[in-house]
Amino acid sequence: MRLRRQLTLSHLAAVAVTLVSMIAAIVLLVTLVIFPHVSPGDQAVAYARTVAASVGSMLGDGSQQLDGALRVLADQTPRSGPPFGPPARFSGGGPSLNVAYIAVVGPGGEELASSDPSGAAFAPPERAEWAPLASRALAGETRPSELLALRGSSASPAQAAASGNSGSPTGPVSGAQGPAALAAYPVLDSSGQAEAAVIVGLTSLPGGGFGFSQALAFFGAASVVVLLAASLFALGSSSLVAYLLSRRVVRRLERLGETAEALAGGNLEARVQDGGEDEVGQLARRFNQMSADLQRLLTQLREERDRVTGLLKARRELVASVSHELRTPVATVRGYVESALRGQAELPNELRADLETVEAEVGRLQRLIDDLFTLSRAEVGRLELRLEPTDVGEVVRSTVDTMAPLAWEQWRVQVVAEAADGLRPAQADSERLRQVLSNLLSNAIRHTPPGGLVAATAGSENGHLRLDVRDTGAGIAAEDMPHIFERFYRGRGEAGAEGAGLGLAVAKELVEAMGGSIEAASADGEGSCFTVRLGSV
Repeated sequence: MRLRRQLTLSHLAAVAVTLVSMIAAIVLLVTLVIFPHVSPGDQAVAYARTVAASVGSMLGDGSQQLDGALRVLADQTPRSGPPFGPPARFSGGGPSLNVAYIAVVGPGGEELASSDPSGAAFAPPERAEWAPLASRALAGETRPSELLALRGSSASPAQAAASGNSGSPTGPVSGAQGPAALAAYPVLDSSGQAEAAVIVGLTSLPGGGFGFSQALAFFGAASVVVLLAASLFALGSSSLVAYLLSRRVVRRLERLGETAEALAGGNLEARVQDGGEDEVGQLARRFNQMSADLQRLLTQLREERDRVTGLLKARRELVASVSHELRTPVATVRGYVESALRGQAELPNELRADLETVEAEVGRLQRLIDDLFTLSRAEVGRLELRLEPTDVGEVVRSTVDTMAPLAWEQWRVQVVAEAADGLRPAQADSERLRQVLSNLLSNAIRHTPPGGLVAATAGSENGHLRLDVRDTGAGIAAEDMPHIFERFYRGRGEAGAEGAGLGLAVAKELVEAMGGSIEAASADGEGSCFTVRLGSV
């Protein structure tokens, strides 16, 4: 589901960013066209402001010079026809203005000059309409909405709309004749105070036309609407298409994941059913090939494992059988040798020495056969154990009492026993436990130099019986520690030592067969400690 959502959202994000960018570009274009546009009414007042700035310095130069300047500003061509001559045209960057006349009114409402040939005596029919505009201009008003008056009989609805002042106090004046609009602006002195007012009569205001900017604005607005509608459709359709495409891809990946889980669970027959030719289909085919190779390899490994298991079992059976069969003749040979050595007849010294050597070697052979027989029986699950409550302290003391004299006589090593009082019995086979302890003591005595000490102790630990065999020997090398319980393993310095390397392996098999554990701890040069733990009754 996560991949499906990611694919869908990424597709929608790309579509949304594209549409938003297009809409933003069109809105910016429309804004650049519409907002800088100046209405004709504002342009008329701006023209009056220009006139006021031009004649401000000429108010004290006489009415004739001021009249001439106004004529130049309005129109130098003689006027004809009622009531005014051909109008002048002014363009301030927007639609053109048709100027009929320009007049300057003083602070008391008197006319100071005009662009008409009659000068200050100019009195058009709408002369009375100058007063409201002039009074606001003389009061210092500069807002275009307060300094423009549309005359109702001459201003068309389009002109009124173009002015942008339909709601101002200077709205259309009904019933008037003459100019379509009047615009005013104050003439300011050096201190910023109004000292006169300029009145501009306009025969008409531009409006009603559908120019390039209006067409572009209309096109932009229509494009925004169309794009908004198209955006809704595009988002809906792209969402559906993206969901369908992602669902198909994700479903195929989900099938691949389910097959992988089945394969990990042990179903080597699981395969992905995907015949596509795209990357997902190629991945599915490679996965199926890998599954087939894995199945074939595991089948071969199982066959090899079964074969090796059979061989190992046959070997164990052979070793157990051979060691069992060898025990009788070896025991017979040893008996004859012992009888010959201990008979009443006097033997030559050389023959006696030879027979003693044969006796020693037959003894070693007999111990080796016994160890092999024990290990083989344990491996095939035929080791006979008689688990019963066993006094571990008694086993330790009796075993030490048996081995201590021989250890001192042959090796000059002292063997001692220590058992805690009140020990609970262990669930063990007493004879097998005695064999384990004998192997551990023999191993410790063999690796302890003359004058050393070997101690066997019995105690309790966390509800278990613990048996320790410690020595003061040379210790076990660190590289030998991981291998000391392996069969036939002989550590450093044991090349010519007595034994075949089976004592510790036999001890481990016997302890584990009785449900216990055995471990060793040693430091090179500091002696060793073997610990056996058995369950208590």
